[in-house]
Amino acid sequence: MRKIIALITLGASLWWLSACASAPAPAETVTPTQAPAQPTLAASPTPAPVVDACLDCHTNKDTLTALAKPEEHSEGESKGVG
Repeated sequence: MRKIIALITLGASLWWLSACASAPAPAETVTPTQAPAQPTLAASPTPAPVVDACLDCHTNKDTLTALAKPEEHSEGESKGVG
């Protein structure tokens, strides 16, 4: 009885997994009616200047020292209660 249940389970699993398989793509026949057009190069627009506020702030030494927090010295692990 266990063999029959195992075979039915195996068969159902294989059937279920086969439904997940992708179907083959249909073969398409393309008949060109005209020669492909050559791509034309359009004039590219002038790129806009990039404003990077982060870079401006982080490279300004005066701003960095003015906004910097004072360094806090914490106790070592061997000191304190416990």
